[in-house]
Formats: sequence, structure tokens, C-alpha cells
Amino acid sequence: MGLKQHLSRLLGRNRLMGTLMALRGNARYCLILEPLWGVPNTLYVPLVSKYMEALGLSALQIGVVLTVFLLSQMAAAAFGGVWTDRLGRRRTTLVFDLFAWTIPCLLWMFAQGFAWFLVAALLNGLWRVTETSWSLLMVEDAPQDKLVSIYALATVAGLIAGFVSPLTSILISRHSLVSTMRGLYLFSFVSMTTKAFLLFRLTRETSVGKKRLQELSGKPWHHALRGTGRVIRAMLNNKALMLTLGIISCVLAIRSTMENFWPLLVTGPLGVGEEHLPLLATLRNLVMLASFLVVSHRLRADHYRRPMAFALWLITGLSAILLALPEHLNWALVPGVMAEALALSILIPLYSSLQMLLLDKQERARMLGLSLAFCLLVTAPFGTINGLLSRWHPALPMAVCMALGGLALVFLNR
Repeated sequence: MGLKQHLSRLLGRNRLMGTLMALRGNARYCLILEPLWGVPNTLYVPLVSKYMEALGLSALQIGVVLTVFLLSQMAAAAFGGVWTDRLGRRRTTLVFDLFAWTIPCLLWMFAQGFAWFLVAALLNGLWRVTETSWSLLMVEDAPQDKLVSIYALATVAGLIAGFVSPLTSILISRHSLVSTMRGLYLFSFVSMTTKAFLLFRLTRETSVGKKRLQELSGKPWHHALRGTGRVIRAMLNNKALMLTLGIISCVLAIRSTMENFWPLLVTGPLGVGEEHLPLLATLRNLVMLASFLVVSHRLRADHYRRPMAFALWLITGLSAILLALPEHLNWALVPGVMAEALALSILIPLYSSLQMLLLDKQERARMLGLSLAFCLLVTAPFGTINGLLSRWHPALPMAVCMALGGLALVFLNR
């Protein structure tokens, strides 16, 4: 047996790697091209706020930009399904990738002040449309029993991209922050635009997408909105779907809290130096990547309850520990980061697969977009809530995470 055949056989024994090797068509190209978006995004995201500050934006103006970004996402998510049905999965992904990433990258690169970032935020929020169209392009024609593995692979692609983030620190040590960010946005413009056109060229419209295009052909644009009330009622009457969206909303709020307020707790009362935060972030990525390769390929959407309960208990317990953790035990942050990474590597592919399976096949685009809007609407207030709590004590947002973890467990057991 040749080396190539031996390697293929060895990788094929892992369900996740076996899925990647066996995938063909849209799913394969969606996954292979994802790093062209993930790598540049990973490079500039950690320093966006500092870049805005360096260009003269006040804290209030930065907050306004973030609020506009959130509102744009909510509107885009609500109408994302309509656009996806009207233009088709392929064309929607191309058009809105250009509006949501290509144009904003140019605006960020040449930005001179508040107005530039405000317009860019308004356009960048349209990425929620492509989240709907890209997801459907990736999974609609894929084998249903492979959905967990496909979503796990999509997350793995993002994690691998995360390992290039130290390059930003190297660049900043040699150049100014503003010069570095302008260069990164130029690279992002080229990479993301290339990805958008390659994906359009290599993929084909899905079977459901073709049917929806035929149904809406020759009809006015507002026709695609007809039946939205019926779709919303169908979603509200689908108990399993609403419980799943409840779990997703809880996990999204927990992740947002961990990303934005965990660093304040760690570098504040727990006394960890800021220079150690990138190391903990890298550890999280390493553990998540290992978990996806070792654990996620064993997960199945039709046997979700036990692994999801384990992951939610893990996050709830971790939040309780962080709430009460004294400074002299800050070494416990290392196993805590590892536990969080393990929990997320279980939850992300499971709830994504469950959501997709529970959506009506013919109305999947609209339902997915409305689902995203619902989750964003529910999680939006937690930023302000956690900000107020953090002013009293940096550990209090962990109490919110603990409560949300418990609520998600209630939804899971209904």
C-alpha cells in the first residue's frame, strides 16, 4: 500500500476527517474556502476598538458604532431568508459578501473618523444575510446524517485560522497600530473578495434553492414576504424548535459574556497580566481543535441530549467557580479554559445541526433568518446588563452565565 493510500485510510478512520475527504460539491467548497475569510478576520478583529480609538473616536462613539452594527445584524437576519429565496443561495452569498465584507474593508482601510466606521458597521451587519445563504448552500444538498460533522468542520476551519493571530503582535512591534491595521484591511479586502468569487464559481444552486427561484420567478419582490406571518406562527408552534432557539440564545449570551467580560475579571481581581491573555486564547483554540477532532465526530443529532447536558453542566459549573474564585487560585483558570473549550466543541455542532433539522425544508431560508433575528433580539440586552454588573464587581457577569446555563438545561429537559 502506498503512502497516499495509507494516509487516506488512517484519516478515514476519524469520522470528522472521513467526512471531509468524502464530501463533494457545495459543502466541500464552502469548507475549503472558509480560511480565506477566517484568516484575515482573525488578524484584525482583536484590535478594531484600539484602531477606532487611535483615529480619534471616543468611547461613546465606539459604542454607537457597535449598536448600529447590532441593529444592522438584526434587520439583516430578519430579511436574510427573503433575499436568499429571491436571489438564490449562490447569488445571495456573492452579493452580500461583497456588501458586507469587501466594501467595509475598503472603508476601514481608508477610515478618517466616526462617519467612516458608522457606514462600515451598517454594511458589515449584512453578513447575517450571508450566514443564512452560506449555511443553506453548504448543507441543503449534503447528507443529513453528516450535518454534525459538517458544522464541526466549519468551526475547525475557523479555529485553524486563529493560530495566525500572533502575526498581528509581530507587525505592531515593527509598525504603528494604524499602519498595521490599514495593511491588514487591504489583505482582508483581497482575500475575502477572492473567496466570494471563487465560491460563486465553484458551487451550484441547491435543489431547494432552484425550486424557490422558480416559485418566485416573475413575481414582485414583496411577494417573497407573503406568508411571513404564517412562517412565524409555524415556528412559534414548533415546541422543539423554540426550545432549541432558547438553548442557542443562552449559549450565545454566555459566549458573549466570556469574550467581553471574562478578560476584565481575569486581569482585575484575579491578578493575571494582560500579556497572558493571548496564551489563554491560544490554549482555548488548541483544546477546541483537539476536541473537534476527537469528540465531535462521535456526536449525532439524534442522540443529542446527554452530550448537550454534559456541556451545559460544564459551563454552568465553570461560571460558578469563576464567580467565587480567589486570586491565589488563579491557576485554576487554565483547566477552566480547557473545560469551556470542550463544552463549546460539543454544543456548537449539536445545536446548529438540531436547528437545521427542525426547520421546514421548503421555508428553511426564511425560518433560519428569523431564527437568527430572534436569537440576536434575546441576547442583545445582556451586553448592557453585564456592563452594569461589572461596574459593581467584575465577577458578577459570571452569575449571569450560571443562570443562563441553568435556563438552557431547563429548555433541554422540557
